[in-house]
Amino acid sequence: MATVIQGFEVLTKPASTEIESFPIFITVLAGATVRTVTFPTEFNAIATSLQIENQDATNAASYRLNSSTGPMINLPSSNFRSFSQMNIVSVTVLPGAAGPVIISGQMAAMPKSEYLGAL
Repeated sequence: MATVIQGFEVLTKPASTEIESFPIFITVLAGATVRTVTFPTEFNAIATSLQIENQDATNAASYRLNSSTGPMINLPSSNFRSFSQMNIVSVTVLPGAAGPVIISGQMAAMPKSEYLGAL
């Protein structure tokens, strides 16, 4: 059964061992402005697992999953958060001033849509 997350129809079952997947690595540089990664748009995929690692030894970073309006969650300096067996459409990250935030994860390719209109 399909689930709609942020306007994207998600058919992926995140715990399935039958889906084709690939890894991604994204670095958000220190002092950068807010960076939002929308996986269906940038990778034509849904994240089924994700790790957000704050490599700033002094400053906290912030992140938000699957939302454009929800509150940002604090990620203390030199810490990480992992998410697995989930359907993640987007992640928003605000790095600290002195170190980058590394986003790594496993992506499941989105199935191609079938055209349902008349030819």
